[in-house]
Amino acid sequence: MFQTNKRAVLVGGGPIFHIPELVKGLPVIAVDGGLDACLRNSIKPDYFLGDMDSASKRAQEYAVLNKIPTQPIFDQETTDFEKALTHVDASGFVCFGFLDGRLDHSLATLHVIQKYIQKRPILLYGSEDVIITASSDISLTLPLRERLSLWPLGLVRFKSSTGLLYPLKGMEMSAGSQIGTSNLTSEKTVQIKISEENYGTYLVILPNIYFKELFMLTDASAVPK
Repeated sequence: MFQTNKRAVLVGGGPIFHIPELVKGLPVIAVDGGLDACLRNSIKPDYFLGDMDSASKRAQEYAVLNKIPTQPIFDQETTDFEKALTHVDASGFVCFGFLDGRLDHSLATLHVIQKYIQKRPILLYGSEDVIITASSDISLTLPLRERLSLWPLGLVRFKSSTGLLYPLKGMEMSAGSQIGTSNLTSEKTVQIKISEENYGTYLVILPNIYFKELFMLTDASAVPK
């Protein structure tokens, strides 16, 4: 188990197009094939875990030579991402290499997020989008007419919203029923308020140029495990 009172950076084995400078100084956990991604990006991880079926021999030798703490988890019933969430105790997670590439891998990532609905924020960075989990009210500053999508994980009840072209007042969302794809900002400040009766979690999806805006939310909403 890796423990930190900070947010943790999880690096997976999927495509990684860019790792923003904002995450420097946070502990980095290489998740199986993500160890190769760390090497390609000149990152020395603080911890290495996984079932060791994706990391190259060269990467595993690097971990041994550099005395990187390693936790083998030989479990084929869970994905690498799920292993990371259950074996890293952090105030939040900033994740690279878990979107894009194979569609089934991206869907598995979303499945794990729904399976482990929690208060700790999870941020996912991809080639086009950046995604954050939310279970409470949020406020963002964005340009006018910017795309903002909401995806419910379970049943989510919204109380109200401001700054969105399509208001959320009194709306209930659930997958297979009502979702919030491609809403647009109508004001520079966007506020989303959740109903007092809501117990669900939802995803906020933005173009990845807004990584900083969602990254700052991970700090504001981070709580101990």
